[in-house]
Amino acid sequence: MYTVGRIVICKRGHDKGNPFVIVHVDGEYVFLADGRTRKLSKPKKKKVIHIQITDSIFSEIAQRLVEGNLRDEQIRNVLLRFRNEEV
Repeated sequence: MYTVGRIVICKRGHDKGNPFVIVHVDGEYVFLADGRTRKLSKPKKKKVIHIQITDSIFSEIAQRLVEGNLRDEQIRNVLLRFRNEEV
């Protein structure tokens, strides 16, 4: 359900309505990045009850995270593709 590489939408806070990628899962918290305001170096910590999961999972993001060669630019590109598909 809450897996690395899944795109989620924030339901609460000043990020409400914005898509993010899950970059880490820790119990009832997930760490989110969008490559712009929330970069990989300092992801946003959110409770899972404050996010809405989507059907979009980008396995390439998860694989690159495990390998340690994911960049913020790649997250921005994935979210751009997600927004274009959503419209």
